[in-house]
Amino acid sequence: MAKSNQCSTCQKPTGIILCTGCDGYFCTKDFRGHREILFTEMEKLVEERNKVKEKINKPTNGNDTNNPLIEEINAWEKTTIEKVRQTAEQVRQQANHLMNSKSVKITNEFRSFSEELANMKETEDYVEHDLARLKQKIDQFNVDLTQLSQATIIVLNREESERIKWSRIIYVQEKFVEVERQQTPTRKKGMFVTSNLNKFSV
Repeated sequence: MAKSNQCSTCQKPTGIILCTGCDGYFCTKDFRGHREILFTEMEKLVEERNKVKEKINKPTNGNDTNNPLIEEINAWEKTTIEKVRQTAEQVRQQANHLMNSKSVKITNEFRSFSEELANMKETEDYVEHDLARLKQKIDQFNVDLTQLSQATIIVLNREESERIKWSRIIYVQEKFVEVERQQTPTRKKGMFVTSNLNKFSV
């Protein structure tokens, strides 16, 4: 007659079935109860797995325009675009000034000269050296207008802007923060025990 082992549940010497999971012997009745406990634990694991799946499938707010990080990026974009617009406007004004300043200067000087010439003709208050000076002034106008028609080349200097590494001006990166993981169940000899885990970085 085969020797019976002690049942891990009822403690009777009727343990004829070995559980390879916990290495315990059970009688036929208690083995069914032991399996029922395992079935219940399995159902709990399935339920927990389903909860994790719901969390995974839950839409994240990574693409949400109301996300604080996205709002911060949008604000930076808006501010940067405004700074670029203001800078471009300043450069436009500089270009217009350079392109028109000589013409404006000649126009203003010619207006003053015309008034002086008309006044001297009307009053007949002039002598030889006045006529020579007026002739010299007209010659200078012709020289200035010739130079103006030759169009001075004005170039746009973009060297500094082309050296900008836009990918390094602004970027996102992960920052490690400490969180406390929930207690994780650990199997031991056919039953669950709870282990307290220390804080870890994520």
